[in-house]
Amino acid sequence: MAGKSFKVSFTLDEQDADYFRNLFKKAKKAASALEPDAVVKNAKELVASVRRSKKTPRFVVDAISSIEDLTQIIEDEDYNAPKPIRAQVVAALAYFAESEDLIPDDIPVLGFLDDAIMIKFVEDEFKHELWAYRKFRKFRDGAEVRPWTKLATGRLPARLEAQRAKLRAEVDRKKAADLEKGIVGF
Repeated sequence: MAGKSFKVSFTLDEQDADYFRNLFKKAKKAASALEPDAVVKNAKELVASVRRSKKTPRFVVDAISSIEDLTQIIEDEDYNAPKPIRAQVVAALAYFAESEDLIPDDIPVLGFLDDAIMIKFVEDEFKHELWAYRKFRKFRDGAEVRPWTKLATGRLPARLEAQRAKLRAEVDRKKAADLEKGIVGF
């Protein structure tokens, strides 16, 4: 079967989803007792470990980019996420800082399944924030900067601030629209 891939999909019923919601809630509650820097450090180490491992399934390597983006939301000084968002992200990352899993990670392929499911829940919880951060990062990475001129170097912070404000307003609008539709987070 070399060179072939196939798609595996399954549906979580409400009881299954509740199980993962409860795990998430426990991790969020436990996060209040943890140092935010330690949670972020552990999440970054997890990302590095997953990327280094030759045994990690591709679907986990692909999914882990959201965890990496969440750590960057906290650490990116240019993005300057609001404190409540930072606290919520740290609480979400706390799940991945825990070593206890539903399925031990050393079980080939299946060991990462619960982590991949939880990543999907977290992605859904932070879909608007992840969208905004990725858009902000793309804007910043594409911004013309001529470090040899004072005008260009001085203009970039104001451009980033304007982009941040625009994206914050859009995130707030999207969250309000979700609430209006009855779509609540994880």
